[in-house]
Amino acid sequence: MTRNRENLLILTLTLVSFVLGTTEYVIVGVLKEIESYMKVSLAAAGMLVSGFAIAYAVGTPFAVAFLAKISRRSSILIGFAIVLALNLLTVFSTTFSSLMAIRIVSAVACGLTISLSISIVSDAVNRERRGEAIAWILGGFSIANVLGVPLGTFIGQHLSWSMTFVVTACIGVVPLVFMFRILPRQTTIAGSFSDQMSLFLKPRILLACLIPVLGNSCIFVVFTYITPLLSETMGVPVHWISAILLIYGACSILSNWIGAKIAKGEFLPKLKRLFVIQAILFLGMSFTVSNVWLGLAFLFLIGCLSSSMSAASQLYLFDVSGSIAPGSKAFASTLLPVAANVGIALGSGVGGIAVNMGGVQWVPPVAVMLALLAFVVTLICQRSIQLNSDEATTVKAA
Repeated sequence: MTRNRENLLILTLTLVSFVLGTTEYVIVGVLKEIESYMKVSLAAAGMLVSGFAIAYAVGTPFAVAFLAKISRRSSILIGFAIVLALNLLTVFSTTFSSLMAIRIVSAVACGLTISLSISIVSDAVNRERRGEAIAWILGGFSIANVLGVPLGTFIGQHLSWSMTFVVTACIGVVPLVFMFRILPRQTTIAGSFSDQMSLFLKPRILLACLIPVLGNSCIFVVFTYITPLLSETMGVPVHWISAILLIYGACSILSNWIGAKIAKGEFLPKLKRLFVIQAILFLGMSFTVSNVWLGLAFLFLIGCLSSSMSAASQLYLFDVSGSIAPGSKAFASTLLPVAANVGIALGSGVGGIAVNMGGVQWVPPVAVMLALLAFVVTLICQRSIQLNSDEATTVKAA
């Protein structure tokens, strides 16, 4: 594949991840509208976030493993087309249960699509460009925070919440057309269903997955309820919320650049410091949440670190899975998306409990505890690596 064709493939799959990210995240910008339209509580509306994340985390590995014998080109085209079709079907969602059903099926299709995107691009581009290509694809979700969520929030507030998903589907037609032209006709994923799924039974894999689980949960315990946090607690006027979400999204793009720096060299010590800094920022927000300007300052600083652990977490997951199950390399691309969405579900779920028990102002203190737990798990992972290194040295000496 020529360099120009590689660039077109990376750009196409980045646009795909942008649509997937908008489909997943834009719901937080229209929670209030859904709450009013569906006549449910805010915490119940928040279940649309956690329900999507749980379905994503549980369904993605099964979908990828089940389709292991089918062409990845066919699987990813079908998966992305399902996402677009379900976005259009939200227009006909008149009950909360029907909307939840659409979100659950859409979540599995999103997980399948992004996992296969990472797998395809890692095989199609030159080895030295793999990290760059994967970073771009994951960065599509940050771009969704910058453009997709604020645009969707604006549409939801001025037209209807369902039109947000219709517009997302229309945008998705563009990368779908390019996918037909640019996707290579790749072979199927190696390994049987049982071989692929066995990766999730390894204790070291489960421990490594806890880093992105907790790292994402501390972010999304706040991000899920960012709209009521801004309007009800900070007193931000409704017509300014879209602009604030736009700034927050811009900060999240910066977080990908910071994440690239963290992923260089020894990244686990840097991840430890990152989680401590995040805990400090969440603590600061806990004490300033009733002040507009100080609260916004802490919120934007949190946004600057929101995705900064993703690249290092992906590298660590590849390292661990490669050392204990080399035959599951392609399937290992599902680990970060699955773990991230478990974290999203955990964060939004715990955030919902905090909102029900004490109000939306209790969301930042919960984020502090989750960030500290992420620090502890990262410390354990680092020490296990040191122990393994010492054991290897002892064996070699003997």
